[in-house]
Amino acid sequence: MENRQSLAIGAWRGVSFAVAQIDVVAAEDDLLVVGMLEKDVVGAHRGGADAVDHALHGTLFRLREGGIFTGGFGETLMLTRPAAPIRAATLMLIGMGTSLGTNPEAVGSLTGLAMRAALRIGATSVGCLLGWSELDLPDALVAPSAAAMMRGALAAIDAHDTDAFPMHWTFDIRNGAAAHTTAALRETLIAWR
Repeated sequence: MENRQSLAIGAWRGVSFAVAQIDVVAAEDDLLVVGMLEKDVVGAHRGGADAVDHALHGTLFRLREGGIFTGGFGETLMLTRPAAPIRAATLMLIGMGTSLGTNPEAVGSLTGLAMRAALRIGATSVGCLLGWSELDLPDALVAPSAAAMMRGALAAIDAHDTDAFPMHWTFDIRNGAAAHTTAALRETLIAWR
Protein backbone atom coordinates (compact mmCIF):
# COMPACT_ATOMS: atom_id res chain seq x y z
CA MET A 1 0.00 0.00 0.00
CA GLU A 2 1.31 3.47 -0.80
CA ASN A 3 2.34 5.91 1.89
CA ARG A 4 -0.93 7.76 2.46
CA GLN A 5 -1.79 9.52 5.65
CA SER A 6 -4.40 7.31 7.28
CA LEU A 7 -6.16 7.30 10.62
CA ALA A 8 -7.00 3.96 12.22
CA ILE A 9 -10.58 3.74 13.50
CA GLY A 10 -10.72 0.17 14.82
CA ALA A 11 -10.88 -3.49 13.85
CA TRP A 12 -13.37 -6.34 13.58
CA ARG A 13 -12.64 -10.07 13.12
CA GLY A 14 -9.28 -9.62 11.38
CA VAL A 15 -10.16 -6.49 9.39
CA SER A 16 -8.58 -3.21 10.49
CA PHE A 17 -10.40 -0.09 9.37
CA ALA A 18 -8.92 3.31 8.62
CA VAL A 19 -9.84 6.53 6.86
CA ALA A 20 -7.70 8.51 4.42
CA GLN A 21 -7.80 10.52 1.25
CA ILE A 22 -7.11 7.89 -1.40
CA ASP A 23 -5.36 8.73 -4.66
CA VAL A 24 -6.93 6.33 -7.17
CA VAL A 25 -3.87 6.36 -9.41
CA ALA A 26 -1.19 5.98 -6.72
CA ALA A 27 -3.06 3.51 -4.47
CA GLU A 28 -1.19 0.20 -4.42
CA ASP A 29 -3.95 -1.76 -2.70
CA ASP A 30 -4.83 -5.34 -3.58
CA LEU A 31 -8.34 -4.06 -4.34
CA LEU A 32 -9.48 -0.55 -5.16
CA VAL A 33 -13.27 -0.15 -5.03
CA VAL A 34 -14.71 2.77 -7.00
CA GLY A 35 -18.37 3.68 -7.34
CA MET A 36 -19.73 4.91 -10.64
CA LEU A 37 -23.08 6.60 -11.18
CA GLU A 38 -25.30 5.42 -14.00
CA LYS A 39 -25.31 8.82 -15.65
CA ASP A 40 -22.99 11.79 -15.49
CA VAL A 41 -24.49 14.69 -13.61
CA VAL A 42 -23.68 17.92 -15.43
CA GLY A 43 -21.32 20.05 -13.36
CA ALA A 44 -21.05 17.46 -10.59
CA HIS A 45 -17.88 15.79 -9.42
CA ARG A 46 -17.63 12.12 -10.23
CA GLY A 47 -14.80 11.64 -7.76
CA GLY A 48 -12.99 8.34 -7.99
CA ALA A 49 -14.73 7.24 -11.18
CA ASP A 50 -13.74 10.47 -12.90
CA ALA A 51 -10.10 10.07 -11.83
CA VAL A 52 -10.02 6.44 -13.01
CA ASP A 53 -11.69 7.34 -16.31
CA HIS A 54 -9.15 10.10 -16.89
CA ALA A 55 -6.23 7.79 -16.03
CA LEU A 56 -7.58 5.11 -18.39
CA HIS A 57 -8.16 7.59 -21.24
CA GLY A 58 -11.96 7.51 -21.23
CA THR A 59 -12.41 3.76 -20.86
CA LEU A 60 -15.23 4.04 -18.29
CA PHE A 61 -17.11 6.48 -20.49
CA ARG A 62 -16.79 4.09 -23.44
CA LEU A 63 -17.93 1.13 -21.32
CA ARG A 64 -21.03 3.09 -20.28
CA GLU A 65 -21.76 4.33 -23.80
CA GLY A 66 -21.37 0.80 -25.19
CA GLY A 67 -23.71 -0.67 -22.56
CA ILE A 68 -20.98 -2.97 -21.21
CA PHE A 69 -20.89 -1.37 -17.75
CA THR A 70 -23.59 1.23 -17.29
CA GLY A 71 -23.22 1.98 -13.58
CA GLY A 72 -26.63 0.48 -12.77
CA PHE A 73 -27.20 -0.14 -9.06
CA GLY A 74 -25.19 -3.15 -7.87
CA GLU A 75 -23.57 -3.82 -11.25
CA THR A 76 -19.91 -4.80 -10.86
CA LEU A 77 -16.85 -5.02 -13.04
CA MET A 78 -13.47 -6.34 -11.85
CA LEU A 79 -10.29 -5.46 -13.71
CA THR A 80 -7.27 -7.45 -12.61
CA ARG A 81 -3.94 -5.82 -13.28
CA PRO A 82 -5.48 -2.63 -14.70
CA ALA A 83 -3.38 -0.64 -17.14
CA ALA A 84 -0.86 1.94 -15.98
CA PRO A 85 -0.96 4.41 -14.40
CA ILE A 86 -3.41 2.61 -12.06
CA ARG A 87 -1.27 0.80 -9.46
CA ALA A 88 -3.90 -1.24 -7.60
CA ALA A 89 -3.70 -4.98 -8.27
CA THR A 90 -7.45 -5.17 -8.94
CA LEU A 91 -9.94 -2.41 -9.70
CA MET A 92 -13.58 -3.07 -8.79
CA LEU A 93 -16.19 -0.77 -10.27
CA ILE A 94 -19.56 -0.79 -8.54
CA GLY A 95 -22.63 0.74 -10.15
CA MET A 96 -24.34 3.26 -7.91
CA GLY A 97 -27.45 3.75 -10.02
CA THR A 98 -28.82 7.17 -10.85
CA SER A 99 -28.56 8.64 -7.36
CA LEU A 100 -28.15 7.32 -3.85
CA GLY A 101 -28.08 10.72 -2.21
CA THR A 102 -31.29 10.13 -0.28
CA ASN A 103 -30.81 6.44 0.55
CA PRO A 104 -27.93 5.77 2.98
CA GLU A 105 -28.77 2.07 3.31
CA ALA A 106 -28.21 1.57 -0.42
CA VAL A 107 -24.60 2.73 0.00
CA GLY A 108 -24.29 0.24 2.86
CA SER A 109 -25.52 -2.53 0.60
CA LEU A 110 -22.87 -1.67 -2.00
CA THR A 111 -20.17 -1.58 0.68
CA GLY A 112 -21.22 -5.07 1.77
CA LEU A 113 -20.93 -6.20 -1.84
CA ALA A 114 -17.40 -4.79 -1.99
CA MET A 115 -16.39 -6.44 1.30
CA ARG A 116 -17.67 -9.82 0.12
CA ALA A 117 -15.59 -9.46 -3.04
CA ALA A 118 -12.51 -8.50 -1.00
CA LEU A 119 -12.95 -11.55 1.23
CA ARG A 120 -13.53 -13.81 -1.77
CA ILE A 121 -10.33 -12.75 -3.58
CA GLY A 122 -8.20 -12.70 -0.42
CA ALA A 123 -7.35 -8.99 -0.54
CA THR A 124 -5.11 -7.84 2.29
CA SER A 125 -5.45 -4.12 1.51
CA VAL A 126 -8.54 -2.38 0.17
CA GLY A 127 -9.28 1.23 -0.70
CA CYS A 128 -13.00 2.03 -0.78
CA LEU A 129 -14.22 5.10 -2.64
CA LEU A 130 -17.96 4.42 -2.63
CA GLY A 131 -18.90 7.40 -0.50
CA TRP A 132 -16.55 9.94 -2.03
CA SER A 133 -17.83 12.72 -4.24
CA GLU A 134 -19.80 10.29 -6.39
CA LEU A 135 -22.66 11.31 -4.13
CA ASP A 136 -23.66 14.88 -3.47
CA LEU A 137 -24.92 14.30 0.06
CA PRO A 138 -26.73 16.89 2.11
CA ASP A 139 -24.96 17.46 5.44
CA ALA A 140 -27.76 15.68 7.30
CA LEU A 141 -27.08 12.44 5.39
CA VAL A 142 -23.28 12.31 5.71
CA ALA A 143 -23.23 10.51 9.07
CA PRO A 144 -26.11 8.11 8.24
CA SER A 145 -24.42 7.20 4.94
CA ALA A 146 -21.06 6.58 6.62
CA ALA A 147 -22.75 4.49 9.32
CA ALA A 148 -24.57 2.44 6.67
CA MET A 149 -21.27 1.83 4.86
CA MET A 150 -19.66 0.50 8.03
CA ARG A 151 -22.70 -1.68 8.81
CA GLY A 152 -22.57 -3.11 5.29
CA ALA A 153 -18.89 -4.00 5.66
CA LEU A 154 -19.35 -5.50 9.13
CA ALA A 155 -22.38 -7.58 8.11
CA ALA A 156 -20.38 -9.02 5.20
CA ILE A 157 -17.53 -9.92 7.55
CA ASP A 158 -19.94 -11.58 9.98
CA ALA A 159 -21.53 -13.57 7.14
CA HIS A 160 -18.10 -14.88 6.12
CA ASP A 161 -17.55 -18.47 7.34
CA THR A 162 -14.41 -17.74 9.35
CA ASP A 163 -12.57 -14.74 10.69
CA ALA A 164 -11.15 -12.69 7.88
CA PHE A 165 -7.46 -13.06 7.22
CA PRO A 166 -5.60 -9.89 8.13
CA MET A 167 -7.06 -7.15 5.93
CA HIS A 168 -6.57 -3.40 6.00
CA TRP A 169 -9.67 -1.58 4.70
CA THR A 170 -9.49 2.18 4.11
CA PHE A 171 -12.57 4.32 3.57
CA ASP A 172 -11.94 7.44 1.51
CA ILE A 173 -12.95 10.63 3.31
CA ARG A 174 -12.58 13.19 0.55
CA ASN A 175 -16.24 14.18 0.78
CA GLY A 176 -15.97 17.61 2.38
CA ALA A 177 -17.12 16.24 5.74
CA ALA A 178 -14.13 14.16 6.81
CA ALA A 179 -14.60 14.67 10.56
CA HIS A 180 -18.30 13.71 10.48
CA THR A 181 -17.64 10.73 8.23
CA THR A 182 -14.79 9.48 10.42
CA ALA A 183 -16.82 9.87 13.62
CA ALA A 184 -19.82 8.02 12.17
CA LEU A 185 -17.66 5.16 10.89
CA ARG A 186 -15.90 4.81 14.25
CA GLU A 187 -19.10 5.04 16.32
CA THR A 188 -20.83 2.42 14.18
CA LEU A 189 -17.87 0.06 14.52
CA ILE A 190 -17.83 0.48 18.31
CA ALA A 191 -21.60 -0.05 18.54
CA TRP A 192 -21.37 -3.25 16.46
CA ARG A 193 -19.39 -4.98 19.18
